[in-house]
Amino acid sequence: MRRAKNYKILRNILSKSRQIDFSQDVSYLIIYSFLYKYASDILKDYFRSVIEKKALTLDEAYGNEEFREIFRNDALQMFGYYITGPDYFMDEVINNSYSNRFFIYDFFEAFSQNIEFKSNSNYEKYFSFIFEAVKSEINLKKFEFEGENHLIVKEIIYSISKLDILDNQFPFERVFDHICQSRMIRINSDPDYVNQMLIELITHCSENISDVYNPFLNDGSSLVSLKRYCERGIENFHAKGFDKITYCASIVKFLINYFNFDNLYLEFSSPLESQDVPFTSFDVIMAKIPPITSKNMRKLNNAQNIEMAKRNKRKQLESILSDNFDMNMDSFMDDNELNSAIDNLLSKMDLENASPVRFHGEYESLKDSEYLFLINLINCLKDGGMMAVAMSQSFLFKNSLELLRKYLTVEKNYIDAIISIPDELSRPKASEIIVIFRKNKSCDDIVFIDMSKMYATIPAPDAVPGLFKRNILLSPETLGDVVDAYAKRLVVDKFSNVITVNELAKNEFNLSISRYVDTFEGEFISLDDLKYQKREIDENLDKLNKKIDVMLSDLNIRF
Repeated sequence: MRRAKNYKILRNILSKSRQIDFSQDVSYLIIYSFLYKYASDILKDYFRSVIEKKALTLDEAYGNEEFREIFRNDALQMFGYYITGPDYFMDEVINNSYSNRFFIYDFFEAFSQNIEFKSNSNYEKYFSFIFEAVKSEINLKKFEFEGENHLIVKEIIYSISKLDILDNQFPFERVFDHICQSRMIRINSDPDYVNQMLIELITHCSENISDVYNPFLNDGSSLVSLKRYCERGIENFHAKGFDKITYCASIVKFLINYFNFDNLYLEFSSPLESQDVPFTSFDVIMAKIPPITSKNMRKLNNAQNIEMAKRNKRKQLESILSDNFDMNMDSFMDDNELNSAIDNLLSKMDLENASPVRFHGEYESLKDSEYLFLINLINCLKDGGMMAVAMSQSFLFKNSLELLRKYLTVEKNYIDAIISIPDELSRPKASEIIVIFRKNKSCDDIVFIDMSKMYATIPAPDAVPGLFKRNILLSPETLGDVVDAYAKRLVVDKFSNVITVNELAKNEFNLSISRYVDTFEGEFISLDDLKYQKREIDENLDKLNKKIDVMLSDLNIRF
């Protein structure tokens, strides 16, 4: 079978990458090159389609004032950005400057200095973030004087420029995924089987998904997968990322997967420092939560509560203005003067004593919990909203979290389902689970699902060589069984059970799945039988010891 062009170029890039030791500065440059390639080629292809029947070259069209204005208006409206001249498209920069001593510097300047953005758009915000990351992480002119690395990087950039962004046989986004998982970048990513399970649960059990939030963004693969598989159109995507290089890669990933950046709200900050996303409550929150430690959590939790209090007070002010003065809710997003006035009012309020989560009596100590952010996240959900997260199994039985589990079950009735992830997939790390939280549940029970015995896997269609967890998915039948058991709250032998909150209290709010779903396949023996067998063995042993004593005495052997 004839290999796709993009596949051959990918193998060539990976081969070249083995000749140098990659540092983060080079990784930023590779991410920038993929951004430049896609943004340049998608715009150029559109411009060429506009002049296809006009018998004009791209240079001639840019030289025509009327066409240049058409290009500019269309580009800003449709793509959010505009490349200001024909010499600044990536292919032309490669052709004109590749032999220059300072090619890499010229290559960076050509794009970053000759691009125009639609006013007040997120395109400028996200593109500029990558531009600034490259400038802050690598001295481009100095880089081209140090060793031979820059020559290999030049060759890699040249190879990237030859990729086909419209190749259906081996898509451009797939090439980028491979590069991100290689030694060239090595970014954090969520396993495909986790994204797959979260998305199946969300799409089958949530309706009218408008706003989605992922507080632990990683490479953005979870939101990309949700957008791809969700039949109902999602209006707005929100996320936070706190690893700089991964955040930059996620921006490129969103662009090449056709996200409208004006409906994409990314924040570069730790999700543990603040859960505030202005103006918005969410239909769905999804995430793979990394291990959480209690170190320094008091300071972080205080910041979270202040931000949440600010958010709630803002919503109250907006409701008053909307209900009593007939203001359009859109004006809160678009009117800078109005937002400044609201922010000024908020600055005069005592937000430190206006926490949205108030703990009294036995729950007072929860204000310092390492998992307080979960409660704040749930408060960000719309009424009836759903939060699906993958997290460490220790959440279910850790002694220090018993009070939190009681709060989430008896006090608030937030936990709706707990699902095990097979150990085969979680290893070598600690076992993981998926927990589903619901705001304003109508029932007072929890569905427990144990997949450890009844599951099957299949190879992922877009496997990345050498990455087991990115190469395996759960079978459609397994996913169907899990979704059915959850949605219909089924009791299935050795697979699922439905437990009331009152039953949980009898187990001191230990939520370990093995306590509620019995998967034992051996033969059971009653305690009475065991007692009888032990008594019989003890009696026989006593008789045997007496016989031995008699024999030793007859032989005149003493100890």
